[in-house]
Amino acid sequence: MDINDKQQWQRPLIDDRLTPYIEVDAARLEQNLQQMQQKAQAAGVALRPHIKTHKSVWIAQQQLALGAQGVTVSKPSEGITFIQGGIRDLLLAYPVVQPQSVAELLRLAVQYQAKVTLIADRLQGVEAIAAAWQQQPQCELAVAIKVDVGLHRIGVNPESDEAVEIAQALRDKGLRFAGLVSHAGHAYGAGHATAIAEIARQEMALMQRLQLKLQAAGFNDCPVSVGSTPTALAADIAPGTREIRSGNYALLDLTACRLGLSCVDQLAMSVITRVVAVNDHFVIVDAGSKMLSSDKGPHGTNASGFGIAVDEAGQTYEVTKLSEEHGFLLYQHHRPEVGTLLRIFPNHSCAVMAQSDGFVLRHATGQSEEQAVSARGNFI
Repeated sequence: MDINDKQQWQRPLIDDRLTPYIEVDAARLEQNLQQMQQKAQAAGVALRPHIKTHKSVWIAQQQLALGAQGVTVSKPSEGITFIQGGIRDLLLAYPVVQPQSVAELLRLAVQYQAKVTLIADRLQGVEAIAAAWQQQPQCELAVAIKVDVGLHRIGVNPESDEAVEIAQALRDKGLRFAGLVSHAGHAYGAGHATAIAEIARQEMALMQRLQLKLQAAGFNDCPVSVGSTPTALAADIAPGTREIRSGNYALLDLTACRLGLSCVDQLAMSVITRVVAVNDHFVIVDAGSKMLSSDKGPHGTNASGFGIAVDEAGQTYEVTKLSEEHGFLLYQHHRPEVGTLLRIFPNHSCAVMAQSDGFVLRHATGQSEEQAVSARGNFI
């Protein structure tokens, strides 16, 4: 990624509303959604996109219309929002340790006839899920076992017998076993596409060995679901995969570019901001940490700044510092005037979308429409 190549950054900036705001390029979004769906279909696997990236019911509906088979959510409150928004098949990719945390989700799943898959990585989680299900036994519920494939966040050790013990506990409770799920989030820290592809290979090797162990214990129906945009972009989908759960692919961001996984012209999301001051040290814009977040990248990535700002001619400026309502941009020879519109491409699109109530969907014609960030604030 050459930040001095003006041609790759050039895009129109339309001054039709107050700044700052998130803008999503409709054509780039559509292209990104189609490419991942086509990759899944070519490999004969299901795509269950993770909506934590966009938190938008509208974008999820576009993903489903293209062929996605349900969605992945981060928290029960996100699941509630998406069920109420019309989604009828979701995976909650977060451990359950208290029955009450999913009580409302399961109640609404029954009301709207939605399928719910939960995850467990310990016997305590099985007990909590079973207790919640006892209150809503009509719910079409399944439970997958989360596997730690290297991120070391949550998940069973794939070399241990923990998964077999959990699967047996699920069977004893009458809960349907939904197979194995993993997230190779440590791929973000691998640095480049070749190393990420190797992580994808290692992930699938671990999952398949554990799958064989479960099948030997009598759990013959043991599908494998993997989820990570870096591994999905850097590697072919491995044989034996039943489902992929990428999320960031919809919008992408500078992290994906720095890892060599995408080009600048695939970045669908940006923040439109305005220059409010210029001094001898910085260009100051009206987008600070409350708009951009102070995220320098997920899971081991660590950019030098907080994004790249670009003017309409393709001149770039590093967002080097943030306060809550201001962004500080370094400049050298080119000094933009107060009032100039700039477009900021952030390090991490997921963190930025979570900051706003809505986004502007910009079409190639220049026309726009406002869409809600439906699950903004759904952190419980």
